[in-house]
Amino acid sequence: MLAAAGIGALEALGFLALAAAVLGASGLFFAACGLGLGWSARGLTRRESWSRGPLLVAQLLLLALAWSYHRPYPLVAALVAGIAVVALVLLVLPATTRALT
Repeated sequence: MLAAAGIGALEALGFLALAAAVLGASGLFFAACGLGLGWSARGLTRRESWSRGPLLVAQLLLLALAWSYHRPYPLVAALVAGIAVVALVLLVLPATTRALT
């Protein structure tokens, strides 16, 4: 469970770094995504049951993003998809489910 929270925290930092690089409304969107993922990762470390849902949705969105980039940037797509799959597996492990119920 802590590994999944760590992945979520790293994804949150990635979104916040992207928000710092992009100005305007897009930057605000990425900042909000980063803060939301960070809050969910924090909730997962505190064993709060609500925190798994937003992280699961984020991983599914990252899988869709990886699919959309699989032709122009296959290495980036493979890396993003790999991280998302690992996080999904960690989030649905029986041990994680038991810890959050």
